[in-house]
Amino acid sequence: MIKQAFLVGAGFLLSWSIAAPVYGFGSATHAYIAREVGSTEGPASLQEIYGALLPDVFNTMFVDPYGASLATQTHYEFMKFVAKAESENDKAVARGFASHNEAWGADRMAHVSSIGDPNTGYVIRKSDELAAALKPQVKLFLLLAGVADPDAVIDEILPGVAHTAIETAVDLLICQNEDPQIGPRLVLAAQVRGWSSPILLCKAYAGDVAAAAGITEAVAAPLIVAAENEFRLQMELYGAALSQGNAADALAEQGVGLAKSFVAATQGLVIDIPVDLMKQILTSAIEVVKDDYAAQVAATITRVRQELKSHGVVE
Repeated sequence: MIKQAFLVGAGFLLSWSIAAPVYGFGSATHAYIAREVGSTEGPASLQEIYGALLPDVFNTMFVDPYGASLATQTHYEFMKFVAKAESENDKAVARGFASHNEAWGADRMAHVSSIGDPNTGYVIRKSDELAAALKPQVKLFLLLAGVADPDAVIDEILPGVAHTAIETAVDLLICQNEDPQIGPRLVLAAQVRGWSSPILLCKAYAGDVAAAAGITEAVAAPLIVAAENEFRLQMELYGAALSQGNAADALAEQGVGLAKSFVAATQGLVIDIPVDLMKQILTSAIEVVKDDYAAQVAATITRVRQELKSHGVVE
């Protein structure tokens, strides 16, 4: 959620590993779920799609110490946002926003309870499996790169890398199999999002941001507006990358520079990270999820549709 690094936006490959516990499904998956459970087509559907992405808005603050607490707000106190929606356009955004949550929405299936394991979310379970498979390869790479204590680095970054690689793998498979137009839909949703979306965020969460950061709401509101603007641009870039015929290659290549910067900033290491390693990680993630992701997403759609009705978000 501060939502969800390996392949987000222009390629946030490793940056999301800081706040990995608050991530769930990837942006394209949330967009697909929102479109499937949405009540309308056309422009309103695009607003629902953008709303479904928006709980991850504070992900752009991954170096901020308050990021995790703010992500909790958007994923558990999501009805604050819904309550502020008055116009039909804002209500469409709010429907998408509510579909994302971790209490009973899409991210509950990703993090908390999934098909086959009611005690573990799908993304969590698959991330653990991927991390175990990747560990020997990543350790060898770090050793060859001259890292003195590769195990310590692995413990710090590998869980987050695996988490976001799983999310991205599901995104790519949905683009390939369920909705080849989901990339362009992300681009359009980001481009045509209503002008009031950042205002709704401010109304719902400026007080929480102010309290977390020890600032006034007058100072917090512009920070939220800036975070939403950065997030919107990232979603447009991510959708554009997913729209390419070689989306996985494009995202891996984009991720190299940011991955190197992240490792340098957090670990004090300057490492030449090859694009091929990025591609191998994503290929492994796809192998881990390819046989059962569709059933998990279908079950999530059914659950979210029911929960939106039972909680009065839709009629």
